[in-house]
Amino acid sequence: MKTLTAFAAAGLVLLASPAFAATQLQPGEWQTTETGTENGQAVPPKVDKECIAEDEARDAASLVNEMKKEITGQGVACQTADVQQNGDTVTYTLKCAMQQQFVFNISGTYTLQSPTRYSGRMKSEITMMGQKAVSDKAVEAVRIGDCKPGAGKN
Repeated sequence: MKTLTAFAAAGLVLLASPAFAATQLQPGEWQTTETGTENGQAVPPKVDKECIAEDEARDAASLVNEMKKEITGQGVACQTADVQQNGDTVTYTLKCAMQQQFVFNISGTYTLQSPTRYSGRMKSEITMMGQKAVSDKAVEAVRIGDCKPGAGKN
C-alpha cells in the first residue's frame, strides 16, 4: 500500500506544479517537501526534486495532460480531472483506477507565494483490493536553481 501511496504522491508533484498560478513561476529545478499523515499516523517528510521546463511552467493544461499520460502509461485510467484556478490559488480533484483493483481519489489546493515558492495541501484516498488508505499532506516547494542537463523527475 505504501508503494501505491508513493505512486499517487509522485503524480501529484506534477499536478502540484507552480504553473497553475496566475503569476508565472520561474522554470528550473524545484525541491518539494511533503509532510503529513498516512492513515492517521505521522510520516517522515518526503523531499523530491524535479526540473520544470519553461513550457510546463507556462501551461497548466499541459501538466495535467502529462500527468494523465504518465499515469495511463502505467495501466491506470484517469476518469476525471477537475482543475479550478482563482488568482494565485488552484484547486483540483483527480479520480483514477487500475482494473477496479486500485482506485485513487486525490484533491488539493495550491497557492503561489512568489515566482520561486508555492505551498499547498493534498488529500488522497486509495483503495486497493478492498483495503483503504488515506493521506493528508502539506506541500512546500521552492525553486533551487537551473535544471541540470538531462534532469527530470527525481
